[in-house]
Amino acid sequence: MIRVGILGCASIARRSLIPAFAGHPAFKVALVASRDPAGVAAVAGQYGCGTCTYDELVGSADVDLVYCPLPTGLHHAWVKRCLEAGKHVLCEKSLACSFCEAEDLVNTARRCDRFLMESFQFRFHAQNLFVRRLLEEGAIGALRQVVVRFGIPPFPDGRANIRYSRELGGGALLDNGAYTIKATTYLLGKDVNVKASHRVVPQGEEVDIFGTLCMESAQGVVSQTAYGFDHWYRNGYDIWGTKGVITTSRAFTARPDFTAEVHVETSEGHRVETFKDDHFARLLDYVSSQIGKRQYDNEYNECLAQARLMQQAMEMS
Repeated sequence: MIRVGILGCASIARRSLIPAFAGHPAFKVALVASRDPAGVAAVAGQYGCGTCTYDELVGSADVDLVYCPLPTGLHHAWVKRCLEAGKHVLCEKSLACSFCEAEDLVNTARRCDRFLMESFQFRFHAQNLFVRRLLEEGAIGALRQVVVRFGIPPFPDGRANIRYSRELGGGALLDNGAYTIKATTYLLGKDVNVKASHRVVPQGEEVDIFGTLCMESAQGVVSQTAYGFDHWYRNGYDIWGTKGVITTSRAFTARPDFTAEVHVETSEGHRVETFKDDHFARLLDYVSSQIGKRQYDNEYNECLAQARLMQQAMEMS
């Protein structure tokens, strides 16, 4: 049993990850830390776990793995402390605000022999695994282009949301823009480079609100992506090949009760495959397996590949 400490009661933790940990046979929610006494008491009461401060969680002997949903600008300091205290870490995206910070965290994880993973749960959803199999089988021929979009509507708390704070590591690129980069390497492999990047910081804003990226694989396949806050909701990717097209509509945030569709169009016709899956549960299956086998290198490499492209995107825009 892997004992879990929750480092902060962000909405993603309350809505998705804490229930996923509590419902998974390999994990036990041991402690929840928060700066909101009322909020953390409610969570502790619901899941029968203890409460503590951030510092107490880092030092606790009752925690094997820390889940960190803190704002991105706080990740480096707290994740490093957790690793150095002998904890495995599952961290919300983006792992860090720069490549240097991410590299330091990976080096720390290696030195401390601890698991470190950036939480892109969509990698494990059945619809995306199906698409990967189609590509491996050559179902749409040689790839020519990938288009990825992830735009979200205004947040309920408006500009008070942490994503609009430069100090806290806000901005659309570090938030949903990170998904478009991860989707590109998920589909095309890690041998990708950013060729162009454009981030828009409107007058009066501290951070980028939307942007676009152009990336290219070693084989010359281009990925064009768009992301942003304050958008009409869009969430998915299209893949264009020499023999067909694959289209998704909810690739990154499909809830367990949502029926995700993958459209495949080739000379043989147009078919639609549907999937219901809990990608948070599948993510935790993977985490428990990797920790059990002490196989950490794959996620170290995932973290570094993502951070390298994020840094390229920042420097070009």
